[in-house]
Amino acid sequence: MEPILSLHIKGTSIRTLAHREDKGIGGTYRQLVRELAMVPHNNDVTAWYCNWKRFGGSLVVDGKYVAVKGYDEKIPFIYGMDYVTHDIPICLLATSENFQAMVQFFTKLKNMNYPLKSVTCDENDAIRMAAQYVFPGVIVQICHVHFLENIRRTLKVRSEETYRGFLADLEKHIFKIENLGRDRLEARVRWRSPRHYDDPLKIATMQHIFENSEKLTAYVKAKGIFHVDCPRTTNLIESMNKQLNGRLKTIQGFESFQTAERWLSAWILRKRLTPFTDCRGKFKSLNGSPSIENTRKGGVKIPDFFHLQ
Repeated sequence: MEPILSLHIKGTSIRTLAHREDKGIGGTYRQLVRELAMVPHNNDVTAWYCNWKRFGGSLVVDGKYVAVKGYDEKIPFIYGMDYVTHDIPICLLATSENFQAMVQFFTKLKNMNYPLKSVTCDENDAIRMAAQYVFPGVIVQICHVHFLENIRRTLKVRSEETYRGFLADLEKHIFKIENLGRDRLEARVRWRSPRHYDDPLKIATMQHIFENSEKLTAYVKAKGIFHVDCPRTTNLIESMNKQLNGRLKTIQGFESFQTAERWLSAWILRKRLTPFTDCRGKFKSLNGSPSIENTRKGGVKIPDFFHLQ
């Protein structure tokens, strides 16, 4: 019979588990906490069982905010996905997504010898600064999807038509062009700018793109200098965030910081042990095996921490 922790992480409610175990909800919750305590932390599993040389070195980083008792606002669960292997070497629950928390995150990554070459993230400066503080020389790419979404919000294109044509022009002639290095992006901004001098907000938007040209084209630099495949978006981790968000909706919140950290770590670890089924394009070959299989040490068998069935 599959342990209740494994079932709960997959989505079975405590009430349903209590019925299966013929226990009260309180007793079932305490059993879940006991089983959680027996599962090693995701980061320890990486240190014990994974070979850092098998990671790709391009990390997609993001934070998912969760409700924890004792905190007035939701706090960030920060984790990173290795782009090439889709494995998740590090996760961290913090009280804030600030510079100090991100330094802690990247320091943990460095301590396990992760070969970080590039980071793809949103426009949170704390991630960029912490990554470059702990890993001098690392290349940071800001997500095009997040960058464009902030522009859409500023231009109010979802509710008003005024700037929709302008945004379409930016997407077509700048953001949809692949392998656009810094010089070429800046040249394209100069090329399109005379067409948009009729409005101060358009001018400010073009200037904003120009000022961020280095961070928008870092993926080209990463490929040229480090020969690593650095994504332009955080779509990989956003997909994982949607799955986590769907699971957290049924939980609604955690009783303590420690319980939240252990549960979230276990959720990540279980994902790493679950075979992929829907990878597409150049990652189609990943289907059929779990992500940790791509990074484990040779000759090492990964224990079945959850007694998966």
